[in-house]
Amino acid sequence: MKKILALSLIILATNVAFAQADKLAGVWELMVPPAQNGQKPNYNVLRTFDEKGNYIQIASTPNGAFIVGKAHFEEFLDGKVKENIKFATDSSRIGKTFNFSYKFLTEGNHQVLITEGGTKVEAGYATVEWREIWRKVEEYKQ
Repeated sequence: MKKILALSLIILATNVAFAQADKLAGVWELMVPPAQNGQKPNYNVLRTFDEKGNYIQIASTPNGAFIVGKAHFEEFLDGKVKENIKFATDSSRIGKTFNFSYKFLTEGNHQVLITEGGTKVEAGYATVEWREIWRKVEEYKQ
C-alpha cells in the first residue's frame, strides 16, 4: 500500500510538471514597454518552447533575427521554476541555473506568463529585482 501511495505521488508530481511544460509549448513574445517618450522599441524578443520545456530565444530587429539564448525550464513546483542556460550571447551565463517564480494568467483573449526573480527582503519588505511579462503568440499578422 505504501509503495502504491508513493508511486501515485511521484506520478502526480510528474504530471503536474509536464502539464506546466505543456502550457509553455508555443511562441511567446516579451512585452517590452515603450520608452518614456512613448516610442516603441525597435526590436522584439520571442521564445519558442517545445513540450519538454526547452526554448530558443530570438531577438528580432530591423536588421534581422538572431538566436540569443537556449535554455530549459524544469522542476515546476509551487510557482517556482528552475532554468538551465544552454547557450547565451553572454558566455558567463552558459551552464548556470536560475530559480525564479512564474504564473500563468489570461488577459482578455491572451495567455500571459509572468516571471519574477531576484526577490530580496529588507526590513520586512520584499522587492523583486526583475520581472518579465510574456504574451503567447496565437496568430502573427503582418
